[in-house]
Amino acid sequence: MIIDSHCHLFYDRIYDRIDEVIDNAKAMGVEFFLSAGVNSATMLKNIEIAEKYNNVVCAVGIHPCEYAGGYNVEEMKKLVLKYPKIVAIGEVGLEYFYDDTPRDLQWKLFEEMLQLASDVNLPVILHLRECFSQDLFDILKHFNVSAVLHCFTDTLENAKKALDYGYYISFSGIVTFKKSDALREVSRYVPDDKILIETDSPYLTPEPKRKIRVNEPGFVRYVAECVAEQRNCTVEHLAEITTANFFKLFKKASDICKVA
Repeated sequence: MIIDSHCHLFYDRIYDRIDEVIDNAKAMGVEFFLSAGVNSATMLKNIEIAEKYNNVVCAVGIHPCEYAGGYNVEEMKKLVLKYPKIVAIGEVGLEYFYDDTPRDLQWKLFEEMLQLASDVNLPVILHLRECFSQDLFDILKHFNVSAVLHCFTDTLENAKKALDYGYYISFSGIVTFKKSDALREVSRYVPDDKILIETDSPYLTPEPKRKIRVNEPGFVRYVAECVAEQRNCTVEHLAEITTANFFKLFKKASDICKVA
């Protein structure tokens, strides 16, 4: 079984044909999905999807670029306590490439999301772009949360630092891109017990499907094939270890979900 550990099933380009998308994924051996949240506007829609499909779990969180949309941490906490299929807080973090949200506000939001994760004892899905610093690792250590660095695209040096803190690293379709040699090197380095794969669907369509505008969760198979080749192992082995890692990190998912 292959798991797409990070997709966005609530976006219209996926949601409008979600049954077809899930069937397409199953045909490619992808049978389990985590739909990550980004803002308050789509939060209930994301939860609704997870509640409807027994092979979907979800996360709630405010993306650093979504600060202006507003949020209510106490209401988010109530949702986590009400819906057992919320298995993580995310995606949350820092975005310094698209510098639309002032960094002080990003940090405020980030700390609130980390506190929420700590309060409800859930792991964190981290969006971190061009923001690596000791301050970042210090704040994560302070809140003592388990976490995955989703859609990792940074350096091997920063990957090593994240691994030293016990975090997981997830690779998206970017690892398949022709100019991603450095990232493929990282994919070879990450230990078996800390690696995950994802699509970030509907974004970042992997090779050989890059001409398709809408990335689908089933395309995580191409990520798996690329990473398996880099690690000199079979796709089946990579699927086995990433599935084990997924359920180890997102413990609630293993307790409450049955694969369709």
